[in-house]
Amino acid sequence: MSLSIYAKDPQESYDLLAKSKKNDRFFAAMISLVGIFSIIFAVLPILIWNIKFAPFLKSNIEEAPVPQGFVLGQNAQNVSVQVVKDADGFSYFSTDYKPSGNRPKNFYISIPKLKIDKATVNVDTLVFFDNLSHFPGSALPGEVGNVFITGHSVLPQFTDTKNYRTIFSKLPDLEIGDIVDVNLNGQNYQYVVQYKKVVDPNDLSVLAPISKNAKNLTLMTCVPPGTSLQRMVVITSLI
Repeated sequence: MSLSIYAKDPQESYDLLAKSKKNDRFFAAMISLVGIFSIIFAVLPILIWNIKFAPFLKSNIEEAPVPQGFVLGQNAQNVSVQVVKDADGFSYFSTDYKPSGNRPKNFYISIPKLKIDKATVNVDTLVFFDNLSHFPGSALPGEVGNVFITGHSVLPQFTDTKNYRTIFSKLPDLEIGDIVDVNLNGQNYQYVVQYKKVVDPNDLSVLAPISKNAKNLTLMTCVPPGTSLQRMVVITSLI
C-alpha cells in the first residue's frame, strides 16, 4: 500500500501570508490614524484658544484675605477668602463666610449670545455640578459690589448649555457690549460686558468690583478648554 502525502501549493501559502501581513498593516495604519485624530481633536482647540486669547493673558495676584469692603456683602463681617487646592490639584476660592439673615436661595441668568436661558445660580455656595455657583458673601444682583459666578467648562465641541458641567465652555466668546440678564425674586437686572481677561487660579483680585461703588457681575470658568490651568473672567456692569 502506497503512502500519500498532501502539501499545500507553495504559492498559495505565500499569498495567504502576504494577505495577512497586508491586513496587519491596514489595521495598524487605522489605529495610528485614530490616535492622531484623537490628539488633534483634543489639542487643536487648545492651540487655537491660546492664539486667539493671547491678548487677554495677564494676571494681578493679590494675597488673601481680600479687603472686606471690596468683596463681601454688608452682612459678612470679619470674613476671609483663601485659595484652596484639592487632592486632584484643582485650585478654587474658599471662604469661612456663613450666610445669615434673609438671603435668597438662588437666582437665574440668561446670556443670549451663548444661548444660556434662565440658568440657575445657587447663592452662597462653592458647589456647581448641578447649578452655577454664586461665591459665598459676594454681592447679590443689583447691589453695590461684585456678583461673582462660577461655572464648569469642557472642550467647546462638547458644549451643552443645559448641562451645568459644560455650560460655560464658550464663555470666552463674550465680547464688550454683550448682555447678561439676571432675575432675582421676579426683579430683572441687565448687565453689559465691560472686558474679559485670563488670570492665574490664585488671583483673588477678580472677586473685587471695578471700583468702590460699582455694581458688577463677574463670570468665571477654567481655561484653556478642557483644562484647569488658568481662569477666564468676564466682567460686566449693571445698566
